[in-house]
Amino acid sequence: MDELIIAVGVNEDVTREQNPHVPITPAEIGEDIAACVEAGASVFHLHARDPETGRTRYNDGDLYREIFAAVRERTDALCYPTYVPAGLEETYRHVVSLAEFETAPLEIGPVISGSANISAPDWSAKTFVGGEYVLLQSHASLLYQLDVCREYDLWVSHDVFEPGGVRSAIAAWRMGHYVRPMLLKFFMSEERPFGFPPEPRFLQAYVDMLPDDLDCEWLFLPYGVNYADAMTCLTWCITHGGHVRVGVGDNPTDPDYPPSNLERVQQIAELARSLGRRIATVDHVRARFGGPRR
Repeated sequence: MDELIIAVGVNEDVTREQNPHVPITPAEIGEDIAACVEAGASVFHLHARDPETGRTRYNDGDLYREIFAAVRERTDALCYPTYVPAGLEETYRHVVSLAEFETAPLEIGPVISGSANISAPDWSAKTFVGGEYVLLQSHASLLYQLDVCREYDLWVSHDVFEPGGVRSAIAAWRMGHYVRPMLLKFFMSEERPFGFPPEPRFLQAYVDMLPDDLDCEWLFLPYGVNYADAMTCLTWCITHGGHVRVGVGDNPTDPDYPPSNLERVQQIAELARSLGRRIATVDHVRARFGGPRR
């Protein structure tokens, strides 16, 4: 795809204390996404957050529907929810609810491509923070989620934390478990010791793993990466045919980043144009992944 997809990690579990610009209520999320679309973003990952407490409600289908309706009132952006490790059907309860939501139906299925240890090291305590923070995705669970996506005609956005996740996606593709092209999001982190470090040479290693018969697009996701290293990798992706994700959800507290989602999208869009890369619209992205749901 020639045009650059700018994706946004809208809010994750970020608190107001961490970043006062993080959108939490359905109206705030809808307004934030609409502004980012105007600036050049097209794909949005969001967490349903309790409007009063701010707590994440990972698989609350009703709240996600409220958010998707708030977005659709303002713009025709491509949005998708998070996942929750809670057993096969419970994990995807909200995904099915959104896929069946006629007002603003889901078009993208979020699927982790493989398991990963996500805990961060606490150097002074000589341990890892977050306890047993392990993203578990068995091959049986992977195929279950892909089958749900196929049933509802969703294109798949794969979170890739480890190289093995690419190999699993390739195997599932060759088995015929996809109805549309896929998006591979290469998560890279500076502190959290999963997968490859955030460097262009390792992005190239990921890209070199992709066979010619895999119908996909790929992007770089700097998850807690310092600003300088993130910009080096983002620039590399823009000039090497990849795509990018930015957002306060991924890097909420680093003062070197622009403070809001809108300003981060504006910065990347300006950088892309200066490098001669056109920006993908929502219509461009929808067409690349097979058009509107049939």
